[in-house]
Amino acid sequence: VADTGYVSLSHWCLAKSQSLFRRCQKTDTQESPITNVNVDWRKMELSWESSRNFSEYKCIIMDRGMEYIDTEVDSPLCSFPVELHMPMHKGLTFVIEVPNTNISKQCSFLPGGMKGSAIENFSCVIYNIFLMNCTWQAGRDAPADTQYFLYWQKSR
Repeated sequence: VADTGYVSLSHWCLAKSQSLFRRCQKTDTQESPITNVNVDWRKMELSWESSRNFSEYKCIIMDRGMEYIDTEVDSPLCSFPVELHMPMHKGLTFVIEVPNTNISKQCSFLPGGMKGSAIENFSCVIYNIFLMNCTWQAGRDAPADTQYFLYWQKSR
């Protein structure tokens, strides 16, 4: 921190993943032609397969507080803003709907990993307001292929 201002670290997030892609944890009970839902967290893309050929889909991303963003697409791929102003660390729900039908698929994506794989000794040092150096250690029980990513979002 310098004399000219302050820096808020409240929108920094450290993500842990054995893979950048996460499969859907099914939350709906109805059978749907929409299957194999995946999220690429780095690109903020939601993708899926459909056993039927639809010309339009509506994608919704929703946080635990029921704040949501929706978009319409013509293929089984939705992109959401990378600078999403949602608390992703608490988990998100994705809904894929086919307009003018009762076809939908709802999935929850919860952050997590194996017990004991959370980072330890997290620390950041800020230099001249413009540079920040962060360090941490892998969790004691983290598998060797675990990857950790540090990223930030602009606050509102």
